[in-house]
Amino acid sequence: MKRIDSLTLDLPADASYIPVATFAARHCAQRIGFSDEDVERICLAMEEACVHAFEFGYGGDRETLKITISRTSLGIRLATTFHGLPLNVELLPKYDPARALEYGDVTGISLLLIERMLDSASFSSGPDGLRTVSMDKHLPAHIAADTAQAARPLEPDDSADPILRQALPEDAEAISRLAFQSHGNVLFTENIYYPDRVREMIRSEEMTSVVLETASRREIVGHGALVKSAPEAHVEEMTFGIMNPGFRSRGGATAMANFLERNAVERGVYAIEVFAVTSHVHSQRSVLSNGFLESGLLLDTSSASRSWVDSEAGRPRIGNVIYIKYLKGIAAKVLHVPDRHRQIVERIYAQHGFVVNMEDSLPNDFAPGGETTLWSTLDIVEGWAMIGIDGYGRDVLAQVSERVRHACAQGITAIQMALPLEDPATRTMTSAFEDMGFFFAGACPVYDRKEYLILQFINSPQTEYETINVQSDFAHEIKQYVMSCDPRAKPQIRNQVS
Repeated sequence: MKRIDSLTLDLPADASYIPVATFAARHCAQRIGFSDEDVERICLAMEEACVHAFEFGYGGDRETLKITISRTSLGIRLATTFHGLPLNVELLPKYDPARALEYGDVTGISLLLIERMLDSASFSSGPDGLRTVSMDKHLPAHIAADTAQAARPLEPDDSADPILRQALPEDAEAISRLAFQSHGNVLFTENIYYPDRVREMIRSEEMTSVVLETASRREIVGHGALVKSAPEAHVEEMTFGIMNPGFRSRGGATAMANFLERNAVERGVYAIEVFAVTSHVHSQRSVLSNGFLESGLLLDTSSASRSWVDSEAGRPRIGNVIYIKYLKGIAAKVLHVPDRHRQIVERIYAQHGFVVNMEDSLPNDFAPGGETTLWSTLDIVEGWAMIGIDGYGRDVLAQVSERVRHACAQGITAIQMALPLEDPATRTMTSAFEDMGFFFAGACPVYDRKEYLILQFINSPQTEYETINVQSDFAHEIKQYVMSCDPRAKPQIRNQVS
C-alpha cells in the first residue's frame, strides 16, 4: 500500500459485513508496517466504528456504510460514513462500567474503545443525517539519536553565513536532533522529535520546512516550518522554530520566517497563524517583530513542559496568544458578531488594518431549524479538543453539549469552539454556548478563508491568570477581556477588568 493510496468500501448496513471491513483494515495496516499488537488495535477500532454506525444508523435494507482506509504521513486513517438517526445524543445511554459489570450492559462502549485503541478521533455531522467517524493511528517512531545530551553551541563559521534552503526528507534526523537538543523538555507537538514522522510530513507536503546549515560542515543549525491542519487548509501554522544557540541573534530566524511567508504567498495561502506560549514573552517578541498581530488568547492549551524522564504534572498548563498575518487581506465581508463582543472583535480586526461590516439580521429570540453540520477533533495526548460549527440546526446545542461531556470524560482540559462569523445565527446563538460554560477567546480564520469567533471551555476549577505573560499592550487588553468573560474567575476580579 503506497503512501498516496486509499481504499474505499461501500458495504451493506449489515453486521455480517463487519469482517470484510476488519480484514481490509488488517491488510492495509500490515502493509504499512504496524506491529501485530497495533494491527489488532486497529482492527478492533474498525469493528467498533462499524458497530457504532449500525447502532445509530437508519438500518434500512438499502442503507450502506462507507469505509475509507488511507495512508497518512504519520500512519493510517480509518473512516466510517453513514446516515445516522436524528436522535438527541445528549439523552442517549452512556457507557456505565458498574452496569456493565452487574448486568453485562455495554451500551455506549464503541466510541470509548475507538479512542482508547487509536491516537486521535474526530466526528462530523453533515446534511441529510450524514455522519463520519474518523480515526488515526500513528506508526511507532524512534526518537532522534544522541538526544540525551544538551546541545553544544557550535562555533559560528565566520567565513560565511549559514545557508538558507528548503528542507528535504533526508534532513529529518538532523531536524529532530536539533529540536530535542535546543529545547530540551520544553516541547512543541511531539512529532518533531521523531525523524520518521518528520520525513513523512515533509514528503507528503503536510509540512513545508526551511533549514539553515553551516557553509563548511553542512550541519543544520536552524529550522522553521508551516504546517497544515488538513490537506485542503488555506490557513497554516508557523511552528517548530529552532536555532542552535551559537547562531542566534544573527538574523537567521527572521530569514527563515520571511522564506516561509514568501513560499506561502506563492502557494496561495490565505493567512499564517502562530501560537506563542504565555510562559514567557520571548517568542511573542519574535512573532511581533515579523509582522504578526494578536487575534486572541487560548488558556491552558498544553502542559507546562514535557520531559522524556521526569514528570512535571504539578505545574500549571501553558496558554497561547493567537497571532495572525493575512497574506492577501480580508475581502469585503459582513460579520455577525454578538453584541457583547462587538467592540473587542472590531478592535481585533482594526489592528490588522481591516474595517469589517457588522450586521444584525436576526431577532434576538432566533432559534435554528434544519440539520446541524459540525466537526470535532479530540487530542487526548495534548489534552485539547476543537469543535467547529459549519451550520446551525435544531439539535446544535445537544450535539455540542455531548461533545463537551465526552471530551471532559476523557480528561481533556481545553476545548475550543469555532463559530462562523459570516453566519447570521452566530450573533444570537453565542449566548447559548456561553450558558454551557464557553467564553470568549478571539476572532480569526481557522482553516479556510472564513472568519470565526473563537470560544473556549476550560475543564478545570480556575486558571492562574498571574502566570500568563503577554508582551504588547493589545495582548494585555485581550487578556483582561478574556478574564472578564471567564465564568470561573472570581466575581470581584471580573468586575475589576470589565
